[in-house]
Amino acid sequence: MRKDINKYKKDWFIELSSKKLPISTYLVRRSLLAAVTELKPLLHGKVLDLACGIMPYKDFLMSESIEQYIGVDLEPTEYHHDVKPDLYWNGSEIPLPDASVDFVLATEFLEHYFDTAMVLKEVKRVLKPGGVFFFTVPSIWPLHEAPYDYHRFTPFALEEHFKKAEFSQSNIKLLGGNYYYFALSIALFFEFRFAEKFRKVVKPFLNLYIAALVKKDNKIVTTPFKNNQMYSGLYGFITK
Repeated sequence: MRKDINKYKKDWFIELSSKKLPISTYLVRRSLLAAVTELKPLLHGKVLDLACGIMPYKDFLMSESIEQYIGVDLEPTEYHHDVKPDLYWNGSEIPLPDASVDFVLATEFLEHYFDTAMVLKEVKRVLKPGGVFFFTVPSIWPLHEAPYDYHRFTPFALEEHFKKAEFSQSNIKLLGGNYYYFALSIALFFEFRFAEKFRKVVKPFLNLYIAALVKKDNKIVTTPFKNNQMYSGLYGFITK
């Protein structure tokens, strides 16, 4: 057991230092990659990456089962220097025909779209019957891309949105559970509220503590959700 823990800590430090990311950013990307990894074997046909940014998951997700991977985003944006989307949209109408794609991905997007009902209606329109909408949303994260940061969703709010949009089935899960919530909260407070000189001294010890919290995380990955449950973010598979 101790050998496994030591190996985990070693891997944690190697990955964190090699990417040179803030701990909070690493934690978020780690949980997002786990969710996208769950999606990967399901993908086939035509895949739409909505609000795609630099399409960070495209190379990871591509396989022989995918006929076409389409990135759609606003024009212009600060992200599109080296990577350009395949199509631009106006924020309300996706420039694709009805029932034309098998999957829609929207990672860390719904919180930036004020009219949730409108965007879900448009996502549903472009999905084929039985097609799947995959999403992720944060729970713990500072205001970002201000002033276009509108929501922090509960699973119950999302369920109601999907029901009103008349999706046939929804499966909402946690990106991280109680311990992940605590780890991310500590990391954010550390990074935004302490002087750089203090952070350099404390960071090695904080890394160890956060690694232990992440290791212990006992997230409940499916509904039902319950009172006093904490989570770092949500993701899900929503079927048309």
